[in-house]
Amino acid sequence: MKKVFSAFVCLFLLNSCDDGDIVVETFDFGSVAVQKCSNNDILLKTSGNQLMLLNISPTFFKNEETPLNTPRAYTLLYPTDIIYRSYSGGVTSSSICATIPPSSPSVVDEYNVRPGGTVEVTTSMIPTVDATSLSTRISYSHLIKFKNVQFTNNTSTISFPEYLFGTYTSANNTLSFSFPGAVPQNCSDNKIYLKNGGEFLLVDLPAGSYPSVAGTQTISLGDTAKVISRMYSTSVAGSNPDYSAVVACAGSTPTAPVVLSEEWIATQGTVTIVTTEIFDASNTTVIGYKHNLTFQNIVYQKGTQSFTHPQYTFGDYTTN
Repeated sequence: MKKVFSAFVCLFLLNSCDDGDIVVETFDFGSVAVQKCSNNDILLKTSGNQLMLLNISPTFFKNEETPLNTPRAYTLLYPTDIIYRSYSGGVTSSSICATIPPSSPSVVDEYNVRPGGTVEVTTSMIPTVDATSLSTRISYSHLIKFKNVQFTNNTSTISFPEYLFGTYTSANNTLSFSFPGAVPQNCSDNKIYLKNGGEFLLVDLPAGSYPSVAGTQTISLGDTAKVISRMYSTSVAGSNPDYSAVVACAGSTPTAPVVLSEEWIATQGTVTIVTTEIFDASNTTVIGYKHNLTFQNIVYQKGTQSFTHPQYTFGDYTTN
């Protein structure tokens, strides 16, 4: 990564720095958003003729909520970890992230960070539920602060006990909770699930929850009764039912290329199961049972965050 970025920097340096009389005393970007280059992992901010680049490992921006008052911390090692530049004219992310940078504007001044300071990343996770469809968007935002950092252009030095770089939004994952035409499938251990592409909704209830007798029962979720929403980074082997079952029923995350993006577990709420008999063509012999599942006040949780679905129809699961 450092070699790639060094090449990236060298391209910029082809635009030789002009000797100007601009004196930088602080780095002021106001409230502009943090952006990411589409062709690498560099984060940046631009404002007018100013640019600041942050180049640290993407592992510090995982889509996982950080514990309270415990940010991920990176100790600065290289002058190219953070770079500040002023240009002879306005600069944008599109020109900065281009493989071949434009000849104009040119760099007027450049400050590199000195090793030893710290970059702190605090990740928050915000679920938002659509009240009509129950589709739930999960947003991940990373608050980035620099602690005890010094920048130098070999002539002057600027120090910051604390500097707020800004907030970077890395993902907006959407759990659709929509499974059109899907028929509940069963695992070997009494779990059943619905699948739509890489999204699964898994119901894990105690044995005997699908009785061979007509009637209605309400099961309270808890340690032994759960509903689990999962989303993977791929469609999970397309239409291959065997592999889909492995992924849905697995107790651990499968290996790449399938990556678990979201897992929300509900242990609060109730599941109502209405069981009816299925008769043969002559309507005289019972050949199976249909179990209609609906959820009430299901509370899905991940880390410290949660969201609630007041009512959800899972569908009909049949047994012999």
